[in-house]
Amino acid sequence: MSMIDSTVIQKLTKSLHYVQRFGDHNHELLGELTGLENVRNVLSNLKVLVIPSPKLDSLGLSLFHTTIKLTRNSKVQPLDFYYLLDGMVVASLRDVLTSDTIVLDVVFPRGRWDFVQILEMMSRGGLIDNYKTYLEYRREVYPVDYSTFNFDTLTFERVILDKPREPFQLPDLTDDFKPDWIDVYTLGKKQENPLRSWDEIAESIGLTSDEVVDHYFNHVVGKGLVDAFYTYLGKTDFRMSLIVNDTNEEITRELSRIVTLLRISYLHNDKIYAFIVGQRHTLIDIMEFINKLSSAYHFSYEIYVHPITPLRDFVRTYSIPYEHFTKDNKWSITLKELKENFEKELSRVLEERKNT
Repeated sequence: MSMIDSTVIQKLTKSLHYVQRFGDHNHELLGELTGLENVRNVLSNLKVLVIPSPKLDSLGLSLFHTTIKLTRNSKVQPLDFYYLLDGMVVASLRDVLTSDTIVLDVVFPRGRWDFVQILEMMSRGGLIDNYKTYLEYRREVYPVDYSTFNFDTLTFERVILDKPREPFQLPDLTDDFKPDWIDVYTLGKKQENPLRSWDEIAESIGLTSDEVVDHYFNHVVGKGLVDAFYTYLGKTDFRMSLIVNDTNEEITRELSRIVTLLRISYLHNDKIYAFIVGQRHTLIDIMEFINKLSSAYHFSYEIYVHPITPLRDFVRTYSIPYEHFTKDNKWSITLKELKENFEKELSRVLEERKNT
């Protein structure tokens, strides 16, 4: 039984819902919405980690979900893909259930696919066996429901809810607003390290803290360049990539009963990609639930599990590639640059692996 009073738990649950919607930086607003005093202290005592989830289409980017099979003697590690693709990767995940699968989330300027040529080069060079890449055309972000969370032990007591959750329906606030390089850099830096202070960010891009804070509040958050804030509490032991070969909305609704499902992406080629995280004791329950759903709704699926270990062998995540956004507010990366970078990074990686 929890040692924390149930009315406080309700307020905590409510405030964590709003943090996922508005972020954790506006303590006054959170206090007003929840009636919780000292919101700042409460969040800091719980060691809540809050990471902005960029709204890619407002930033002029697209997400490509890519599954790669490595060749048997490939020396390529998850970390290498970030460098081989010149930083255009937001997640590089190795599967623990098979020895040769890497799942990549690649972001690229909207309307362009030329990064695929790098995968082709890797394929021809015998580094990867094959790959499949799908474009995300719609996404839904789900707030974690902390009503089943034990705030004493910082663990989820139930992982499958009785009824579906609703995704955040965020209004489109952009009204043709185009982000500038300060917006993109600030968001990228905050995503890279949510604990980084405004002063550090300001110093790294040569501005004052006030300018950076102003851009973050008024543009990044105010103009909807963020579609939600992923809010982590307690220990997260794994990340899971689920690909369902069906886009039936009923399946999506059912999947949202998994309390730690964070995002659903609809992919071209009639697939759903679910991004789920979890604590060790929840893994089997989640897998059993997906298995039951597949019988009930007759869909086939692929599941990849990526343990979050201190060594980061299986999970590497990165920010949006803000370094490729120029001061005249454009994404700048050419196929020629991609290829030159690939050649350079590949020889470095192979040199490093020679002796291993």
